[in-house]
Amino acid sequence: MDYIISLFQKGGPLMYPLFVLGIVSVAFIIERFYSLSYKKVIPTKEVEAVLLYLREGRLTEAITTAKVKESLATNIIANVLEFYMNGRKSREDLELAAEEVAKVEIPKMENYVNLLGAIAAISPLLGFLGTVTGMIQVFEALSLEGLTNPSVLSAGISQALLTTAFGLTIAIPSLAAYWYFRSKLYSMVAQLENITNDLIYLLEKGIEK
Repeated sequence: MDYIISLFQKGGPLMYPLFVLGIVSVAFIIERFYSLSYKKVIPTKEVEAVLLYLREGRLTEAITTAKVKESLATNIIANVLEFYMNGRKSREDLELAAEEVAKVEIPKMENYVNLLGAIAAISPLLGFLGTVTGMIQVFEALSLEGLTNPSVLSAGISQALLTTAFGLTIAIPSLAAYWYFRSKLYSMVAQLENITNDLIYLLEKGIEK
């Protein structure tokens, strides 16, 4: 532990914002793993139950089931069914009902994911900035003292290498998590579109209330 603290101190002042970015990145990754689970966004059991009720013509049970489970998929389904029950039965109205929920909720799902992408971009830049400032110290020491004070030279070189390494250590997992969550979001949005299309198709068949 003392060795890690020593390395952190040798990295210079830019290690502090890098440390903060590292903590924020870990927190966002953990939070997104929880929030973007399929059970929270698209609960398969409830969605299948709703579609089954609709195939059987049991609209009341379908909307009740959709409202029991709080998720993006069931919220979209409930809003579409409410539009239908209020007499707005055209495909355009039903698609609008789905879009009303999606336009509000999908950007919320993307928020922290985009921030992970920003951290992945900023961290190596801060690391490279530490490299530049470290090398500036090296050249200043060379111009003032030549090679007579190797400790000053080693301090500058250490700062240059440590900030770069620390920045890349943060950026690599952040970037990997960013692309993983982006891919997962695309998959979820595609599934939500399929569910919405299936729902509208069933409603267009003229299910009785």
